[in-house]
Amino acid sequence: MNTRDKLLILIVIAWIGAAVYFKSTTDKMFVRMDEMEQLQNKHVDKVNKEFREDLKTLNLQFIGRGKHLRKAQKDIVDNTKLINHVTDSLGRNIETVALDLENFQRNTEQSFSNAAKGRDDIESDLSSFKRQQRRFTGDLDQRLSTVETDVADLNERVPPKKAEKER
Repeated sequence: MNTRDKLLILIVIAWIGAAVYFKSTTDKMFVRMDEMEQLQNKHVDKVNKEFREDLKTLNLQFIGRGKHLRKAQKDIVDNTKLINHVTDSLGRNIETVALDLENFQRNTEQSFSNAAKGRDDIESDLSSFKRQQRRFTGDLDQRLSTVETDVADLNERVPPKKAEKER
């Protein structure tokens, strides 16, 4: 396995790691949104139950008393305002989460785009490096053959020594 293959495997592993991280992050966000929705439903049910119980108690205790009826009507209006306020607040929170998810998606897409661009740059640098190394190896081969030719010429010109003949 050559260096290029190792580099590509490393890049693929990094992409997989990033995808797993982003998937786990979005899963956590969705779980949190589900929890918020359940809490909101419980709260609305609790408020409605308390309101019904209070209204029933008021009806039973104060039938025919105008003062208490006006108070019950005022409580109904106050509870309606509270429900509307909580609903608006929850709507804003949902919009904020949606905006955060959109930003997260844009950032993720940009990160993948940058990673792909970086990979392409590395591939072009690697190709250039390979060409330079092939050229350098070719030059070395040419110099080696030139040196071998020069050594052969020198061996022909210089007579062998007597000590070398005796061996």
